[in-house]
Amino acid sequence: MFKLLPVSLQGPPAASALSAELHPERLIPSLIAGGITGMIGVIRAISYAALIFSGPLASELNIGVGMAIGSSALISVVVALTSTLPGMIATPLAAPTVVLTVLAAGIAQQLVLADPQARVLTVVAAITLGSLLTGLVLWGLGQLRWGRGMEFLPYPVVGGFMAGTGLLLVRGAFTVMTGEDLTLGHIPRLCQGMQCLHWLAGLAIAAVLLWATKRVHHYLVMPGVLALATLVFYGTIWATHLPIAVVRAQGWLLGPFPQGSLWHPLTMGRLSQVQWGAIAQSSPMLGLLVFVSLLSLVLTNGSIELAVEKDLDLNQELKAIGLANLVAGLGSTMAGNQALPSTLLAHRLGAANRLTGIFKALPCVLVLGLGPTFLDYFPKPILGSLLLFLGLDLLWQWLYGAWFKLPPVDYAIIWVTLIAINTAGFIPGIGLGFALAAAQFLVQCSRLNTVVDMGGIKGQGKAGLESNLTADQHILGSMHPYSKDETAAIAPTVAGDALTNTLSRNIDAIDTVQLQGFLFFGTAKSLCQQLCDRILHRDPDSPPLQYLILNFQPVMGLDCSAAMSLKKVAKLAQKHGCTLVFCHLADPYERLLQKSQTLSLAGGHVLPNYLTAVSWCETQRQTVAAAQTLATCRNLPQDAAESPTVELGIAKGSGLV
Repeated sequence: MFKLLPVSLQGPPAASALSAELHPERLIPSLIAGGITGMIGVIRAISYAALIFSGPLASELNIGVGMAIGSSALISVVVALTSTLPGMIATPLAAPTVVLTVLAAGIAQQLVLADPQARVLTVVAAITLGSLLTGLVLWGLGQLRWGRGMEFLPYPVVGGFMAGTGLLLVRGAFTVMTGEDLTLGHIPRLCQGMQCLHWLAGLAIAAVLLWATKRVHHYLVMPGVLALATLVFYGTIWATHLPIAVVRAQGWLLGPFPQGSLWHPLTMGRLSQVQWGAIAQSSPMLGLLVFVSLLSLVLTNGSIELAVEKDLDLNQELKAIGLANLVAGLGSTMAGNQALPSTLLAHRLGAANRLTGIFKALPCVLVLGLGPTFLDYFPKPILGSLLLFLGLDLLWQWLYGAWFKLPPVDYAIIWVTLIAINTAGFIPGIGLGFALAAAQFLVQCSRLNTVVDMGGIKGQGKAGLESNLTADQHILGSMHPYSKDETAAIAPTVAGDALTNTLSRNIDAIDTVQLQGFLFFGTAKSLCQQLCDRILHRDPDSPPLQYLILNFQPVMGLDCSAAMSLKKVAKLAQKHGCTLVFCHLADPYERLLQKSQTLSLAGGHVLPNYLTAVSWCETQRQTVAAAQTLATCRNLPQDAAESPTVELGIAKGSGLV
């Protein structure tokens, strides 16, 4: 994708590469970034464990905490050593955790009358089996190099899945804080006495988190707010002189937990107590876990590529996270994925090193070594607020933000998928979303005009016919308005060489991409890759690309997935000083690109046809070239600057007269 900054590492790093990271200028940033991401990972792991081990499993939360924190440590180390990107951070994520929550709840419901020890061991075995299965499938896909074939994901279906995950996280947050699910039947009990205070406290912290993260983009915002909330919580206890026993009895704290280790790996003796029949009945959820992990990897991989502007080998990333999940499964811990926020944090701190991911495991190991003692004093509203924050942020993005970006039909698919997930379950909901997206695609294809008016070809002659054929045969093509000989002819004087060289350097500053066919979710990823490559992958002797013309004349259709891919391209172009120019853009496509904010990011340069677009770019380019030439000529010797040939060269070549 981004060949300008390739990542050549395809396997574990050499010892010399790791030893080079031990120098203080690289070691210290790795320690800082690893410590921060590790602390954030511990807090998230505890919240995820509280989500999975809730209800009838709440008494075994210490086992869940050990699984989540152990997973954060194991996966982080393996991915740090095997990813194509130094500084890649991996951890359990929200979406797979929600699937594990549904899986654990289903097994607990099946075994409600069984022995509690057998019930929790069955849940642990199911989570472990999910990690092993996820690791095996993802590693196999990477080994077979099928990574790019996994990117046919309609944007509305992804949106519906993310919104559904957000709603389940919100419901899980209420379960963690109050022990009651957020349903219509439970609302009266949630509004009574202490229960109401529990979730109101978590909601207040989540609201502050949302506000702070939207207003201040700093890596310390989230841990800072959570730390401040914890201080306020215990400050209130100290000011009111409430005994900890009373606070615990009122349900504000986790626990109590049995003494001993947090990590409880499965042994051969314990396997005999596992109810394998209950796991077999929940096998569809294990398959869904694999799918969701793959979905999370594809989405995260694409976002990281755009953010760090490096080409990641998706097949190697599949093998890396597959191997990491296999190790997590062997350690009786839960599945995980590459984490976008933590990875970007490591790169922003200048810690794009493999040691960062290894150091991220240190806080996890420390907590596992301390045991469950500190968990007895962990406030439930803090954990619930983090889950609420994650869930509300997803709902805000996909239900509120998507309203302004998507056409009504695509937005409706998000809502239908969301409702289906929360009423019928993940698998029926996602299946319904894919069915609706496929139906919409077929309807759009059926509306295409299959008859092309060829009347104008007759009068065009051979050149016009060849031009039309060329337009149909090539998706991407380059355009340079003038050759170097033509540029030299503009100012063919000795003293005018400054102008000639300036114009020659700007010849390659304009490029054209001619799009064709139906731009939909199946081609959206490839479209984004090729356009980003045009912006970044430049010949070392060529100037940076200043104008990229997107010719939509042969395009037959455009859906929201492709529009959102073009939005990513517009962001990258804006960052690198490249202006996107759109021509032959049909009204429906223009409205869609306007609603997705692609045109606003690109500057809104929409021109009626290709020649007008070329002329506009040339005018802008020549203006810049003339300004550069004037500045150059001011630095020429006095006798050359006064030469009439120089004045003639500037006037005729710059377009100022």
